[in-house]
Amino acid sequence: MTEIAIVTGADATYAGMLEECLRSIRDKPESHQMTLCLLDVGLGEHRDRFGALADKVVEPGWDIDFPARPQTPGYYRAMFARPFLPRYFPGHRLYLWIDADAWVQDWRAVELFIEAARQTDPASGQPCLAVVPELDRSYRNFYGAWQEFHDVIRKSYAEAFDEETADELVRYPLINSGVFAMRAEAPHWQVWGDTLKASLQRKTTSLSEQAAINHVVYRQKLPAAFLPSWCNWICHHAAPRRDPASGELTEPALPYQRLGIVHRTMWTKGEWGSQAIV
Repeated sequence: MTEIAIVTGADATYAGMLEECLRSIRDKPESHQMTLCLLDVGLGEHRDRFGALADKVVEPGWDIDFPARPQTPGYYRAMFARPFLPRYFPGHRLYLWIDADAWVQDWRAVELFIEAARQTDPASGQPCLAVVPELDRSYRNFYGAWQEFHDVIRKSYAEAFDEETADELVRYPLINSGVFAMRAEAPHWQVWGDTLKASLQRKTTSLSEQAAINHVVYRQKLPAAFLPSWCNWICHHAAPRRDPASGELTEPALPYQRLGIVHRTMWTKGEWGSQAIV
């Protein structure tokens, strides 16, 4: 049993991006010391093609019962299963989740997630959650799109919790839950699951589990280690720059830091794929 499990998940719609994600991990020699795990939330006939890439494939159930569950798309299971990864893939000491619409360009980002998740908060003595806030000098959510971003995020908090909590949480940088790492014994897993369960009784949205993890960190004060934006680059906030010599993707501003994990969020899913890098 390896110490570290890298986990992702997808349905048939994401099969192409999922393959890029898995191959971008498998083509790094360091990944051979880790277990690559996959949540199948509707791969159907595509499942067999991932057998050579993933060490373990599990079809998750609904870990939480909530009023809107009968109408909720099946692929939401990949989001709502995140607080329960140690249950689906037991025996590992540390779990790194990477969304299927993200891919690894520079392994140093993976190393930083693991290093951060191994940290213990000196004040509480608890393990840290390794995450990246959606915060960068190039991101549009702090310039022309500030109001748009603010309104969407505040609404997600109000739907998950209440107006007062939304007013508080929206003042903090949004933690992106599409890439995170955590030790198996971290208390965050249970608290995240409980918080998500409570919020789903109010409203079910595509941001429910992300709102819940932000609540865990900012309201419930469980420790987090924040990594730089190049470790989980949010493409809809700022388009990556392609280096003219290497073809690799970098941040768009000097010093043109090479991106570690490229996250093709929202309308950017058809762009900046790993297969385009030369």
